[in-house]
Amino acid sequence: MKENSNKNKILFDDRYIENIAARRLCVEELIKDLEGEIKKAPEGSLRIVDKKSYVQYYWCKDCKDTNGVYIPNEKVNIAKALAQKEYNRKVLKLAQREKSIISKYDAFLGKESYQKIYDDMRDAKKKIVEPIHPEVKEFIQSWQAEEYEPMPFMDNTEFYSTNGVRVRSKSELIIANLLEQYDVPYKYEKPLILKGKGTVRPDFVCLNKSQRKEYIWEHFGMMDDYDYANKNILKLNVYQQNGYYLGVNMIASFETSQQPISSRNIKSMIEKYLL
Repeated sequence: MKENSNKNKILFDDRYIENIAARRLCVEELIKDLEGEIKKAPEGSLRIVDKKSYVQYYWCKDCKDTNGVYIPNEKVNIAKALAQKEYNRKVLKLAQREKSIISKYDAFLGKESYQKIYDDMRDAKKKIVEPIHPEVKEFIQSWQAEEYEPMPFMDNTEFYSTNGVRVRSKSELIIANLLEQYDVPYKYEKPLILKGKGTVRPDFVCLNKSQRKEYIWEHFGMMDDYDYANKNILKLNVYQQNGYYLGVNMIASFETSQQPISSRNIKSMIEKYLL
């Protein structure tokens, strides 16, 4: 196992997971753009006749029209639009295939991992096997041991999680307790520097142990308050400008006075992104 250590490190390099997620977003954006361009394109297809010294273009306006109407030079833009549409359709078909493959692989990564095999073993067996990447355990321990200056609490409200972590609200307490229940390592209000915003403190910075990947988790608890919602929509935009995207490396939960936090939804997000 040791002689393959360099190869094994590649298996556990979480950057490829982020690259896959970024690729998926790019492909989805490409599909959206192509569908819009194809929708705006003229109906029909282009037929080309090659002569010795020049080319003639014909506009076949429907599938039954095999000859088409001659396109004069002054209307060559129609020929360009028809050729572009044909190209766009072929690119769209390939992009849709790639999106399907990425989605299947993404679903596979969400359910299966080399680290999960080790994590699911009984402790007695863990002690006598040599995992293909023993540094993972060291990585998690190192991640959990990282220290930072906590924010002070200015009120007398005391909410403590099962593991003794103090949080600021009942909703955050629900999230913290569920993270602990699922054995997801997290850091409460760890400082993070964002360009255009300065230092912010996400409610939780969570670690997906199987992927060795960090997610920030923000809970927005007063979304029916206009000023609060406006301020935090701006905050979400700044996160995105700094490379944090919902469902990629960021999780967000919301509530209003009429729609309180749902434990079922929190569990669902933990199971989807953090296990």
